[in-house]
Amino acid sequence: MGGGLLQLVAYGAQDAYLSGNPQITFWRGLFKRHTNFAMEPFRVNLNGQAAWGTKSSAILGRHADLIGPTYVEMVFPKKPSGSNHNSWADMISANAIKYVELDIGGQIIDRQYSEFMFIWYTLTLNYLQNNNLIKLITAGEQPENCVNGQDTSTEPAYVPLNFFFCRNPGAALPLIALQYHEVKINILWNKPECLLNSDDDTPLSLVPELAQANLVVDYIYLDVEERRRMAQESHEYLIEQLQFNESKGLSSFNNRVDLTFNHPVKELIWVTQQTGKSQCRYSYYDNNDVLVPSPHNLAGSMYDYDNVIDKCLIQLNGQERMGVQNGKYFSTVQPYQHHTGLAKSGVYMYSFAIKPEEHQPSGTCNFSRIDTATLVFNIKGNAHLKPDNDETIDIRVYAINYNILRVMSGMGGLAYSN
Repeated sequence: MGGGLLQLVAYGAQDAYLSGNPQITFWRGLFKRHTNFAMEPFRVNLNGQAAWGTKSSAILGRHADLIGPTYVEMVFPKKPSGSNHNSWADMISANAIKYVELDIGGQIIDRQYSEFMFIWYTLTLNYLQNNNLIKLITAGEQPENCVNGQDTSTEPAYVPLNFFFCRNPGAALPLIALQYHEVKINILWNKPECLLNSDDDTPLSLVPELAQANLVVDYIYLDVEERRRMAQESHEYLIEQLQFNESKGLSSFNNRVDLTFNHPVKELIWVTQQTGKSQCRYSYYDNNDVLVPSPHNLAGSMYDYDNVIDKCLIQLNGQERMGVQNGKYFSTVQPYQHHTGLAKSGVYMYSFAIKPEEHQPSGTCNFSRIDTATLVFNIKGNAHLKPDNDETIDIRVYAINYNILRVMSGMGGLAYSN
């Protein structure tokens, strides 16, 4: 008897739990048939010129039936020279946008901050995917192409948006069912001082405008029968939204930050930064200190600094949601337990969900039913604050929550408002 046959007949009572009355076989492939569809990218122009510190918008035309993944496409122009204008900031496409909004029928459905989007990407992408993301958002604006006033490449950079319909095909936005409501994407462009690396704190007043800025939107065509059902039936979509609050000028000890959020929240993410240095990227350290990594650099650094939070806890209605934990628990253990990627220095998180990266709910805390929620923390004694200069920190807290988007009678709106 061969060894394989010996294994096959070595069958006992315990095997009944594993292979008794089998429900599947590994030796016959199965597949499911899907409805007929097609996808096509469209370039959507912004209304007016993209100017730093202003807001642009784009109306998503009815080119097809659904809307899926959406990108902001940018080409960066010639940069002025001068002692204060050395080069475009690293990952400038990440710095160019302050936030983007989804507007349906005049109602803001979601607002995604650029800072959060790139924190989310670093948490949810593995090493190879993160490298691909860096190529995506840096194409055409490499620092070596824009030093000393040289033109950048004409190759654009792409910023992937993080709205619910961009990440989950099952929640693709049904334009075909929104006959009476216009869908817009609004973009608030960042301030000029976030866009160039400078050698001192002199204000940057000569930053050129973008050479090109528009959206690239994946439109989906449906077959006749599914298109008819999508247009006529009412829909309820489970969507994810982002909430944000900020506290400035906090001291080193006994900091208390109110978490003024609503709805079922699946995850909290917060970042710390020295006051006055928070205009551009998440980084606790000074923008121009040559001994520390640039705050514009999302690709990492040769330097690795400790996170500045010493102890931290979350309180709900005055009760401790958990015992006091080291800051490292929120910056390393929580990302390790719940995410694919790694948290950058200065980024902390706590997940109420088992799998917060998935659209399928796996745990939430309903902040609408919580009267007071507070983040309590203190700062490490060696965190490079300078008490004689009255240096303080800012903290920005993001909450990812669930809501319901209702689409009926040609219109769309949120089931639960703030």
